[in-house]
Amino acid sequence: MIEIVIVTAIASAALFAFSQAGVLSLRLLRNEKETLEMTLLAREALEAARTVRDESWAAISWRTSTQNPSPPYYPVVENGKWALTVASPGLVNGKYDRYLIFEKVSRNSSDQIVSSGGTDDPGTRKVIARAATNGRTLDLTSYLTDFQSYIARPAEAVAISYEGAATDADLANFPSDNSGNGDPGQSFTTAASAVKVSRASLLLRRITASPSDIYLELRPGPTASPIGTSAIVSASTISGAAASWVDFRFPDPVSLPGLTSYTIRLRSIPDSTAASSGSSGAVHWLYTQTASSPYSGGTARRYIGRLSNPADTGQELDQYDFGFKIYALE
Repeated sequence: MIEIVIVTAIASAALFAFSQAGVLSLRLLRNEKETLEMTLLAREALEAARTVRDESWAAISWRTSTQNPSPPYYPVVENGKWALTVASPGLVNGKYDRYLIFEKVSRNSSDQIVSSGGTDDPGTRKVIARAATNGRTLDLTSYLTDFQSYIARPAEAVAISYEGAATDADLANFPSDNSGNGDPGQSFTTAASAVKVSRASLLLRRITASPSDIYLELRPGPTASPIGTSAIVSASTISGAAASWVDFRFPDPVSLPGLTSYTIRLRSIPDSTAASSGSSGAVHWLYTQTASSPYSGGTARRYIGRLSNPADTGQELDQYDFGFKIYALE
């Protein structure tokens, strides 16, 4: 009996040890799985920040203009592109909170990054990608630079423009502040020779503090498929004091044949054509009104694609024209 009791005790202790080892192994595997998933999500967030930086350095630098460090920004995909928003899209995979924080970077007299003192480097920002779940947090840190400012761009010149716009008013109600009123547009006609368009500039003024981010499309007509889509511009960086020319650069030059009409369509993220999409704020596109179209090569339109109707060409304003410049490679 004593031998049986001893053997049973030894077997029970061994089984308990094995079961505890199994529990510990499962816990370790679960932690390793979470660590791997958080690492991948944080890396993806850093890539999203780099993508936004590649489209526009202003889209990164302005995020520390009023607060340093910045509030959390959540990477989301909108219209097939990465964008950064202060509104949380919810937990990733129903489990992970994932966001980015931006900080200014200071350098000393030897151009070294320092944690205190020094001078702000406007061409560098620190970015922290954070993923968290179940009380665990993982941070990945990187630095973003305005490297494109050091790259020599090919020569370009204004090919088509209307620069006489002087009226600063709410003609198009853009980005429609969640009401789905649609996109404003301006048509133009190319000259006799074909051109390769590198960027377009619009005469804009920010009316509210933080309107939705914006971009533009070049289309053969107001509702035709786009043939060129610009980089996203953070509308918060547009001057609110006075109208200014705002550049929308195309990642690749857009080839346009001569003597052909095209439409510049100004768009927003979230989509200003969809009611309750979350589009917010107001941006004025300056214009001029005369008895006939002040720019003979085209006309202005407002409210293209209202209420999620892709066939809606909007209201043609044959006595109005928005201010624009089309730049082409020389």
